[in-house]
Amino acid sequence: MPQETPDPTVTHCAHCAQLAREEREAEARGDYSLAVDCRVLIARHPHGDGSR
Repeated sequence: MPQETPDPTVTHCAHCAQLAREEREAEARGDYSLAVDCRVLIARHPHGDGSR
């Protein structure tokens, strides 16, 4: 079952917002591997506030 992207990082970062769009498009196509990759990249993207 697909998981939703965490919103806090996505709403404040253009790079993460782009990855979230790619994630939604991948899930719509049934490419769940790419969708997971996008979520991992969002989770790992540094935002300059000490969080990852």
